[in-house]
Amino acid sequence: MNQKERKQREVIFKKLVIENIRYYRQLKGITQAELAEKVDVSHEFIRSLESLSGKNTFSAYTLWRISQALNVSLDALCYFKKNNVL
Repeated sequence: MNQKERKQREVIFKKLVIENIRYYRQLKGITQAELAEKVDVSHEFIRSLESLSGKNTFSAYTLWRISQALNVSLDALCYFKKNNVL
């Protein structure tokens, strides 16, 4: 895999993780502001993270804190179907 393909797959993976964050947040009935407070980040960070045109970078530690706040496993947040382009 060349560097361009790796970068494309990285972007796809991050988008899938972000979709899972949004899915579990909504499933739990938690607002973006509530999640931000639980994770100890700004509301703007969560809003930007979930925006299609917004932030798509986050640390592994932040992802772990989000999983704890949502009471879901990291596996659940990183889950993707086999038919996705990874």
